[in-house]
Amino acid sequence: MNIVKVAIDAMGGDNAPISPVKSCYFIKNEDNLKIFLIGSKEKINRLIKGKMDFIEIIDCDDFVSMNEKVSTTLLKRNTSMRIAINLLKEKKVDFSLSAGNTSAFVSYAISELGMIEGIDRPSIAVLFPNITGGVTIFIDAGANINPKPIHLFQSAFLGSLYSQIVFNIEKPKIALLNVGEEETKGDELRKQTYKLLKEEKRINFIGNIEGHEIFSGKADVIITDGFTGNVVLKTSEGITRSFRTILMQEIRKNLIGKFGLLLISKNLRNFSKKADYSEYGGGVLLGVNGNVIISHGRSSPRAIYNAIKLGEKIVKSNLIEKIKETKWELQ
Repeated sequence: MNIVKVAIDAMGGDNAPISPVKSCYFIKNEDNLKIFLIGSKEKINRLIKGKMDFIEIIDCDDFVSMNEKVSTTLLKRNTSMRIAINLLKEKKVDFSLSAGNTSAFVSYAISELGMIEGIDRPSIAVLFPNITGGVTIFIDAGANINPKPIHLFQSAFLGSLYSQIVFNIEKPKIALLNVGEEETKGDELRKQTYKLLKEEKRINFIGNIEGHEIFSGKADVIITDGFTGNVVLKTSEGITRSFRTILMQEIRKNLIGKFGLLLISKNLRNFSKKADYSEYGGGVLLGVNGNVIISHGRSSPRAIYNAIKLGEKIVKSNLIEKIKETKWELQ
């Protein structure tokens, strides 16, 4: 089996370099992974424990802070993030990953890798758990905040291919996030996008979907703009954390609740695991000419490890090559 090579921006994220480095603790020899950690060699070496022959450190002291604004000057700097992308560009790795500044990572990916021919703008696809026990692909989680209808159409096409190629879903159901199910609902962006999707026979478009149905499993892929998508993503994470906290507070109020907690502790752990973003790793940046994985800024080591495994799955599916084979003209 071929070894999958990964370039990780070890300085990216709220918990860097701890989370990126400690994510490697989860890797086993049978995983067949080669990890390039890019960042301060001194800081990384302090965190590495034991013999990890699958790790190679690329020393780099410059990195992008979480609140740094994207500029021409930034994109020219030889940061850990840029090196991670350039290793992918030079085909020295199979995919690049960062939990750092999303805007910067997306900008580096666009400027260094370019877009796949026929696609105008990238979009971030993340995975949401649903009540059927599966996952729903949610696009866009923040890459493109001012899209045109054609961009949402392209996201739908990319999401459909992603669902089929990586998750083996035949004829994935594609829905457009809106304020109502009727075709006439929503703003002009939503209305025009609906028309494009309705007319495209290569997409299994099932119509509009409302916010309360995101986790229902009604759709395999849900499309929206990056601004709305990022709000939905962060709101869902906040609700999950708050629900767990409130539930535990109520359970612990009396002896009956505490006793009941012992009986359902395994169920609560399973719920937490399914609802935890860290179990789904990160999002894939669809549309750029390379495999780019974006992790949450607050990612734990386990979350980054799961993002690595997602990237590995995408690489082995040959997603990029199969997207390139697809014709993008409107029909």
